[in-house]
This record gives sequence, C-alpha cells and structure tokens, in this order.
Amino acid sequence: MSFRTNLPHADVRKKIDRQRNTYLRFFPMKIFLILILALGCVGLVTSQEKESKTQPKEVVLSKDSQSDKYGEVPFNHENHSSKKYSPDGQSVLTCVECHHTDQPAASLKAPLKTSERAVVLTAEALAAADAKPVKSCRVCHLQAGDDSAPLPAVQYPDKPAPTKLTNEVAYHLNCNLCHDKAIAARPTLKGKVPGSNDCLPCHKPAG
Repeated sequence: MSFRTNLPHADVRKKIDRQRNTYLRFFPMKIFLILILALGCVGLVTSQEKESKTQPKEVVLSKDSQSDKYGEVPFNHENHSSKKYSPDGQSVLTCVECHHTDQPAASLKAPLKTSERAVVLTAEALAAADAKPVKSCRVCHLQAGDDSAPLPAVQYPDKPAPTKLTNEVAYHLNCNLCHDKAIAARPTLKGKVPGSNDCLPCHKPAG
C-alpha cells in the first residue's frame, strides 16, 4: 500500500499552499498594524492634558495603578468642587485644598512651600481671560519609578527622612486626611464615607 494515498488530494494541497502563502505574505503587515495600534494607545496615555482651564465633571485617578489588588479610582470633581464637602459639612471645599500650588506664597501653610499663582485659585479667577490653566496632579506628583522629573518631598516632624510625594502618596494623604476629618467631625458618616482603612469603596478591584 502506498503511503501517499493518505495525503490530501492534489487540488486540496494546492489550496492549502495558497492559503499558507497568503498568510505568510500578510503576516508582517498584521504585526506592523498591531505595533501601530499599540504605539497609538501609548500616545493617547502620554498626550493626556497636563493642564486645562476647563473644570472636569469626573476624572479617573490611578489608571496605571501598580497594585495587583487595587485599581483605578473614579473621582467626581464636580461634587467635590460644588457641594458642601468640607469636613464639617458646612461649606464647599476651596480649590487649593487639592490644587495647593495655585495660591500666593503668603497664603501657603507648612509643609506647603511652592506657589505658582499670584491669586488664590477659584472658579471665577480661572474664568478670567488672562488666567493660566490649572495643572493636573500628575504634572508634579509622578508615579513611583518615573524619573522624568524630580519628585516633591516634604519633611514631616514625626518622620526621620523626607517623604517623597509620589502620586500614590499625595492622593492618599490628601483624600484620607480629609475623609478622616469628616468622619471625626460627623460620626454618622462612618460606613457611608470611606476612611483611611477603606480601600475598595474608592478603588475598583485591579484587573
């Protein structure tokens, strides 16, 4: 018995050869397109606005979280800038609670030391034609491991060495401190407002 009787018919083999040749011919092009798309995604990430004169309604923090447990954090900027979210619940938060460099040097309170605006930032001040845009947090507070610019650091009295204010450290210091103050001032908020030890109410699970 000839072993060739088990091979595909000659016409079928030709068809298979043509398909294989077509695949091999276009394979480099597919790889090229995948690379272009990947680079395009990187471009979208790196070209996000670093400053703006338009207040966002919502932003997403920690899109590139390095944690294998805690992912991004949806943050409602509109609520935090327009509702009575002060710790005592009696007033609207000022812009410089977060945008701390957007105030005159004379208004800075320790440990803050950098001033980049001659007037205190408000919605009205930002609307002025000659007002400069507001920087995003990540312009200064880079992610750990990003050496593209010097990280701001602060010496706290109870710390032996200066604390490098990466985006993770800065976010948690500012958000947790404010939330903890609110819970302390208004105990009925406990369980409704996340505190320092409540991660997942703010973070989406990683992955």
